[in-house]
Amino acid sequence: METGIGLSALLQILILLFWFTPKFEGDSLDSLVEEVAFIDNVQIQEPVSDSKPTDGDFDLTDKEKVEKKEDPRIAGASDPIVSGATSPVDLSPNVRPEYTPEAKSAGITGTMTLEVIIANTGEVLRVRSVGKTLGGGLEQAAIDTYRKKRFSPSIMEGKPITVKVLVPIRFSLN
Repeated sequence: METGIGLSALLQILILLFWFTPKFEGDSLDSLVEEVAFIDNVQIQEPVSDSKPTDGDFDLTDKEKVEKKEDPRIAGASDPIVSGATSPVDLSPNVRPEYTPEAKSAGITGTMTLEVIIANTGEVLRVRSVGKTLGGGLEQAAIDTYRKKRFSPSIMEGKPITVKVLVPIRFSLN
């Protein structure tokens, strides 16, 4: 009985080993030699145009890099509860994300969570959706709404600090 189980286990291991072992192609070196021979035959010609080359899109790319740089305060943001600071207060509580027409027609309801980073000045530095997504454009509507909000800054030891808070947002059809 033990011999049969041992043989069965050995056979299963061998099958798995051979099943997941990649195939080795012996003619791969020949195709590589052909590619190298083709590259050796290519000739590079100088451009005929007398005009000087331009920077092309380098200026645009450099501007985009500057715009995409995150505020350095984001990296130092902490949870106000963990750090012992006061929680930021929403100064525009009546501004709420609106249902998108797509979400209304699909009957999407539920709760999503936003991570909001609030600067020591009360401005919103970054908003992103974390956790469960609802779809129907609701995440983007919530993100756009919270980017426009203003908060009172969190205070720790008498000084305003940058904090990261999780905000649950409930979407329900009435």
